[in-house]
Amino acid sequence: MDIINTEPSLGDMILSDNKAFTTGCINNTCKNFNKITHVEIIAHKEEYYKCIIPKKIEETLENKMFSLLKNPSNVKVYKEPEEYDAQLYELASNIKESNFDSILLKILKKYKYCIFNSYLSNESSYMFDILTNEYAKFIKTHLKYEISKKDFEEDEYDIYNFMSNDE
Repeated sequence: MDIINTEPSLGDMILSDNKAFTTGCINNTCKNFNKITHVEIIAHKEEYYKCIIPKKIEETLENKMFSLLKNPSNVKVYKEPEEYDAQLYELASNIKESNFDSILLKILKKYKYCIFNSYLSNESSYMFDILTNEYAKFIKTHLKYEISKKDFEEDEYDIYNFMSNDE
């Protein structure tokens, strides 16, 4: 299927102008593949959520940032910021208790990455400031978690102090 997605003309050659027997074989192959992948997805569902939800949250927050900047030349922005908030709410509601800690750690890592880049960057500081605020808002609002000094390692305390103004 990746080949067909990558090169549609090849997919047309494979799937069109076939005799009934060939079409039946392709159909049976796809049915069997769907059964196999369905069993795999069920077996690894928790791992899937631990990887895919943080990635979708990251993409949504980045798209929201561009929407807030009103800079469609960098990305195709089709939604208003409020629509991204609804999407973030839906993503957060898919987080199960069993994988909450893992997802929280990944989101905190991205949050700290944004803080670090905001702290060090001159040119794109404004974008990282927006992302930092959006990550903090997501963590506090949707994950119902208060960020504290214990979330930072010793070598990151300066960044925490910078963000919390506890210097």
